Amino acid sequence: MSSKEELSSWFAGPKAENAEWFERVLQRIVQDYYAWRRNYFPEDGVVLDSEARRSGEPFRDRFEDRLMELLGRLKADFPFQSPRYAAHMVAEQSLPSIAGYFATMLYNPNNVSREAAPVTVRLELEACRLIGDMVGFDESGWGHLTGGGTIANFEALWVARTVCYLADVVGDMRRALGLPEVVSGGWPTDRLTAFAGVFEDAQCKGIPFERVLQAYHDSSYCIVEHGLARVIGIEDREPVVLVPESHHYCFDKALDVLGLGRRALVPVAVDADFRMDVKDLDRQLDDIAQRSGRVVAVVAVVGSTEEGAIDPLDEMLDLRARRIAKGEPGFWLHVDGAYGGYLRTMTRPGRVGLGEPHTRTRLGEEVLTLPLDLPEHGACRALERMGEADSVVIDPHKLGYIPYPAGAICFRSNLVKPLLRQEAPYLEEQTADPDAEKRSQGIGMYIMEGSKPGAAAAAVWLSHVLIPLDGTGHGILIRQTIRNACEFHSLLVQYPKHMSTSVVAVPLCSPGSNIVCYAFKPAKSATSLSEINALNRRIYDRFTIGETSERRVYDQKFFVSRTVLSPRQYGLSAARRFLEELGVTEEAYEQQGVFLLRTVLMNPWYEQAKDRGAYFLSELTEELYRCAEEEASPSI
Repeated sequence: MSSKEELSSWFAGPKAENAEWFERVLQRIVQDYYAWRRNYFPEDGVVLDSEARRSGEPFRDRFEDRLMELLGRLKADFPFQSPRYAAHMVAEQSLPSIAGYFATMLYNPNNVSREAAPVTVRLELEACRLIGDMVGFDESGWGHLTGGGTIANFEALWVARTVCYLADVVGDMRRALGLPEVVSGGWPTDRLTAFAGVFEDAQCKGIPFERVLQAYHDSSYCIVEHGLARVIGIEDREPVVLVPESHHYCFDKALDVLGLGRRALVPVAVDADFRMDVKDLDRQLDDIAQRSGRVVAVVAVVGSTEEGAIDPLDEMLDLRARRIAKGEPGFWLHVDGAYGGYLRTMTRPGRVGLGEPHTRTRLGEEVLTLPLDLPEHGACRALERMGEADSVVIDPHKLGYIPYPAGAICFRSNLVKPLLRQEAPYLEEQTADPDAEKRSQGIGMYIMEGSKPGAAAAAVWLSHVLIPLDGTGHGILIRQTIRNACEFHSLLVQYPKHMSTSVVAVPLCSPGSNIVCYAFKPAKSATSLSEINALNRRIYDRFTIGETSERRVYDQKFFVSRTVLSPRQYGLSAARRFLEELGVTEEAYEQQGVFLLRTVLMNPWYEQAKDRGAYFLSELTEELYRCAEEEASPSI
């Protein structure tokens, strides 16, 4: 079976082509579930007899009426499954994930505890082991699911904040217990190992576990017990988190919640392709060292939500190694791969490649071959070294094609678990030493969230065991989405060369993965940035359905989203090339920012549609240009 045929069986299809088979699957799930109920102590007999069931007819009538209302209202939702929808990071859900979620939802397990979810806690750990393997973590890694990337990023920084002060904690503990001091300057594994080593050395000396634990709690640098303000006050050193300018806004929220404050977020410049400038990172680290700051973490973004860019993680890792070799402080390296983490599947077990740098497409009535500006090899080098990061966030409910909610946080070392331990007697066993903690099969006492659906774990598990997270499975799909983005980018650029038009689309940059941002402007006349922004807002209004719109979803041919290139977020080093191509001044940008149209090419069906003569990306391009000309005509 070809990769294209294999992919076609993973989803329901834009016209529900696989629905007949999958309806039987869902029916079998329901029948199996209610048979399970009936067969649990069948001798108990019924509780709701026939008379009681008949008395429920008025409620069932109201239920049917309101259900029909709900089903009708849902028809106004966006058609995420269609190739015509190219707006936000939502697309098809894989059939295995729907089946897993649907089946497990009926049992309603709460994955906060093995006692509340004896099956799905195990499934969650197995699913996260699959994700950890994809990332490149070995058996000493650990991970779990979350409600989404925001919570997962919160948790990564929560851990990094604690590890930041761990060497000082270890020193305090050893002095309090009368143990010889050891050097643990490396980041971060050496510090985690040194922490576990205190318990091991204390056990060899016959020191009771409770006393060692108390020494941990009593340490002046135990931020978990004493709080951030007291710990910072001891040494008067400002803790900071370094992020690329392309970072997700959840990091601002995280620093607020963690008590570090948003001003502790230090932006690192990105280049014209919106990838982190590692030279600027090096300069920022030097500056922080000179003012005696503490680096809690450095964040690499793999798949920025605006541009789909992949930071040069390989260069960042090399920089950390060089600084440590020179005796300078290391840092916790966190990867925010909430959107783009699944791009890693294209490099396992080896690089699958993106294919030929051209594609067959259509403009007007002409079928032609267009060049593709495919992402360069630097992205692969970054993806191949994800396993050297200390923590990685990935959202299965984005490019994993899993139902909401399903985020994931994976750590390279399971020694983070003792640092995360929360006490709740009804959840799990009591606190144990680090060696026992890292072997624990529990989840709830180590995580930020409380209740969470076991159905999400089953959805991730079933999808990932059936669709391998490598180039033979999931990578096929990811590869195609990138080629789709590159095709759309090429169509935007090439359209004026093949068709008569009074406007031109200016892409923000070449696709880093499967997102394309762009703005339209008049082709010949000079136009101010404010006029360009107004033009693109009008275009956007024609490609969405807002709260005040009178259009119905069935009347809308295509959907795109929008974003803003903001001077508050992006400096001129990132924006300059785009501003020059757009023909606007840097001063105008700094005053207004640029309103951008944004197209996310997650849908899996473009290539199959082409085989049947439907060129949706070409149609979208033509429709965008047509609307842009109409909206620009008064000012041309």
